[in-house]
Amino acid sequence: MLLETRVRPGTVRHLVYGLNPLITLLRQHGANVDAMLDEARIPLTALANPDYVLSPAQELRFTGDALRRLDMPELGLRMGPRYHLSAYGMLGLAVMTSPNLLEAYRVLFHNILMTWTYLHWSLRVENGVVTIALGRLRDLGDCHQYMIDRGLAASYTISTEALGKRLPLIELNVAQPRPDYADAYEEFFGCPVNFSAAGNEYRFAEEYLHEPLLQSETASARVFAAQCERICAELERGGSFAELIRQHLVQLPNQLASLETIAARLCTTPRTIQRKLAQEQTSFKELVEDVRKNLAIEYLQSTGLSVEEIALRLGYADAPSFSHAFKRWTGGSPRAVTRSTSRTIACPVVTGDPLEGDGCRT
Repeated sequence: MLLETRVRPGTVRHLVYGLNPLITLLRQHGANVDAMLDEARIPLTALANPDYVLSPAQELRFTGDALRRLDMPELGLRMGPRYHLSAYGMLGLAVMTSPNLLEAYRVLFHNILMTWTYLHWSLRVENGVVTIALGRLRDLGDCHQYMIDRGLAASYTISTEALGKRLPLIELNVAQPRPDYADAYEEFFGCPVNFSAAGNEYRFAEEYLHEPLLQSETASARVFAAQCERICAELERGGSFAELIRQHLVQLPNQLASLETIAARLCTTPRTIQRKLAQEQTSFKELVEDVRKNLAIEYLQSTGLSVEEIALRLGYADAPSFSHAFKRWTGGSPRAVTRSTSRTIACPVVTGDPLEGDGCRT
């Protein structure tokens, strides 16, 4: 069995209230949130408008700024539990009233645009074991590991709340090398954790997929699911052509410089691509540079790949060429970024509400 999210390229946009948990934490730490919103080009009035839709550029710029200000590498694990079912509005209602966990995942994946993920999700069942896996949908730069950790923690929180009891996991696999906050994973998920894994995923026994949910109500679930489809249709209408190109670039990291390759995938011409991007005040070259930069940061921070291997993946002839480009993008060397990710974490994540109080709870 296989379920997976299917998002039309270029349509990933999120409602602004998904930033609220992060904004709450920032204010607790004394951050000037209004200035951060302005820097991310998010109108100050947007937070009072639940229908305001963020562009990926706005959301990722704000999130990246928050990560730098808070300096908490474990922040994704702290924030994930704040995305309770009630935080998802109509989608949360559709999930919690589903007949069982399998149908809950089905409605969640079908309406993934109503969440705040930039990841591809899948569910597969093999030999009585369920695997929930996350994959890349878009380049995320220094937000990558935060989004992975937040996604893992949020989806586990949703599953546990829907069931009305803790979902026992067999194991958790994390692609990044063992970080300084490694113990936080085992503490939160309550299972063995494997780092430097092939992907990001957790596993549990198939029997839990078929257990009735705590608030299952089939008739209501159908009504809520229909409402979700209408909301997703509205979100899909606002996609940009630049986001479409960006997602195709991510799927072809070794061919990032090839405008012709992307044109062929879209059954169009290079000239048409350039014209449409110009209408959105960007260019193919700018997108290639930005995607390369973001993927480079992701690889350096969340994998054990060498600089030489990363250079090859990004289509550079050799490591020096890549290092030169990286210094132009960031002002520093690739190896400096790798070293900066191995600092000590002062405040490990714990289970419970991560936003109660200013410090860690035990």
